[in-house]
Amino acid sequence: MLSTIIVTLFVLPITYCVYSYWCLYRNIVAAKATGLTYVVIPWNNLNILWLLSRPFLLPCLKVLPFRDSLWLALLSIDWPWLEQYTVFQRLGCDSFISVSPTKNYFHTADAAVIDQITRRRNDFPKPVEVYGSLDLYGKNVVSTEGNLWKHHRKTVSPPFNEKNNRMVWFESIRQAQAMVKGWMRGQPESSPTVMTVADDCMRLSLHIISHAGFGVKLNWPGSEEKGEQPLANGHLSKTADAVSNGPDFGPDHKMSYTDALHKYLPFQGVKRSYDSYVEWGKYLRELFDNKRNDIAAGKSQEGMDLMGFLLKGAGMTPSTLSQSPSSAENRPQSKQLLSDTEIMGNAFVFLLAGHETAANSIHFSCLYLALRPSSQRRLQASLDRIFDSRPVSEWDYEKDFNALFGGMAGAVLAEELRLIPPVAAIPKCVLPNAPPQPLKIDNKTFYIPPATYINLLSVAAHRNPKFWPSGPPSDPQTPVHPTSNTDNDLEEFKPERWLRDLSNINNGGTAEADAKTTEHTEDAPNTATGVNASTNLHRPPRGAYIPFSEGYRACLGRRFAQVEVLAVLAVIFKNYSVELSVEKYATDEEVAAMGEDRKREVWEKAGKDMLELLREKVGMIFTMQLREGKVGVRLVKRGAERFSY
Repeated sequence: MLSTIIVTLFVLPITYCVYSYWCLYRNIVAAKATGLTYVVIPWNNLNILWLLSRPFLLPCLKVLPFRDSLWLALLSIDWPWLEQYTVFQRLGCDSFISVSPTKNYFHTADAAVIDQITRRRNDFPKPVEVYGSLDLYGKNVVSTEGNLWKHHRKTVSPPFNEKNNRMVWFESIRQAQAMVKGWMRGQPESSPTVMTVADDCMRLSLHIISHAGFGVKLNWPGSEEKGEQPLANGHLSKTADAVSNGPDFGPDHKMSYTDALHKYLPFQGVKRSYDSYVEWGKYLRELFDNKRNDIAAGKSQEGMDLMGFLLKGAGMTPSTLSQSPSSAENRPQSKQLLSDTEIMGNAFVFLLAGHETAANSIHFSCLYLALRPSSQRRLQASLDRIFDSRPVSEWDYEKDFNALFGGMAGAVLAEELRLIPPVAAIPKCVLPNAPPQPLKIDNKTFYIPPATYINLLSVAAHRNPKFWPSGPPSDPQTPVHPTSNTDNDLEEFKPERWLRDLSNINNGGTAEADAKTTEHTEDAPNTATGVNASTNLHRPPRGAYIPFSEGYRACLGRRFAQVEVLAVLAVIFKNYSVELSVEKYATDEEVAAMGEDRKREVWEKAGKDMLELLREKVGMIFTMQLREGKVGVRLVKRGAERFSY
């Protein structure tokens, strides 16, 4: 018996290595046949053995002579963010294949190639297995493909229109005013240091989607205004707390594992994740049941009412609900386009994507503007021209949003999304049973083999100097990134690069073209360039700018997010400035006694700390966000700034 175990333990690793080598050889042959540049890596960076050993093995590999090899960089699951445009610079091309024993990946930062792939939905579909973590409560419009995706899209797209964006505008203003009041804590000129910007932005954005999209009015902690709390058993408040604090799981795990992990690994962090999952399920079920009861009773809700649209689009009407039981199994299948679980799956995705993307953009915009006071002042001058002395209660969506969108505020959002898009890479694939797919790259035709995964690297495409206006780096001696674009300023936050005419930035453009592209048919691609169709802002080539993807599968909620972010930024910066906290280096009294040179020195130290944190600790959870650490800021009345450089 012992000898059998010893032989097995000896043979299995050898068999695994031989099989892996054979698979690697086969994939190298396939990569060579394409004629494209390729890089061989010894194992897939998602290999379970590698994920378990990576924290210990990777530091050891990086001290060996081949520590600068490209294959070692590609072994990190976060390499698109960590390397940014570096890999493409080193290879001298904007598209390449990484070869591993399990799969070949085609990576591209070429705008023309991205444009081809996003236009050809049937040739380059989503690899739906990648989106398993979004199926916690049911299939949805993000995690499906083919005819099933068409069913979902037809049902979920109607509420994303200009009429409902108006409600998003006013709710965003209301919530932003409450957040600013909470930050100031009754102080007349300067808030205490705020270390919870990311958490607060998550809370704010969740409150907005809950009210604008689901009819649940949530108020800021400490607010005296009364809000509607229609959900029972405290599930609503627990859900809000869970999301504001962020899902509590490691970067190498998926939330869909929490149910099983909870049974075997009852650690405190895992339990919190599981509790969050359970509470979200209760929240969604209550929203579903309440809305179904409203439909059965003939009640209607003003505003966006995403849940109502989902149920009605799935075939639920007062007549069908009164004639059949509530269970999906007993309903007439001909009238039920989406099952109950699919309805809740879509509601979950709307809540998740609808608040995380906007919250991250507000968070990072505030940090970047604190780092660049000159851009902050230009934004404030633009807001003064747009709103003049009108109180917030008189801000008008139809008039003012277009001006924001086409001016400095739109440029700030566009630049933030260029630097930190919602996701680092957009996955596509060539299906295993499909023929090789042709792509024109640098005027030559190459064929992508079947069973190839494709990464449209938004982080790299957004930094590709072929497609973006740029200048010299602000500080060549200490570049923002140690290896990516060290000879230009594309790693830096400079919203002015989006402005076509700096002398006319405040007249506002028009957002009407972008609004029209929000409402497109399922058989026609979205032709917007990701964030803007304004005549006043720079228009990058198609495929160069993909924060909300592009083509047929472009994000339905793009306009929702734009309205929310710009309204919140307008509320914050119309009367206040955001400054980096320098408490790590000096007290308030010490800063007050400093000369300008010394003040600038401590401010620059705080800025370098912030950039280092963003470079090393931003990564994917569901979206790109700051996974570790916090950046402290202060909100100060305009005119009372301590740092203005």
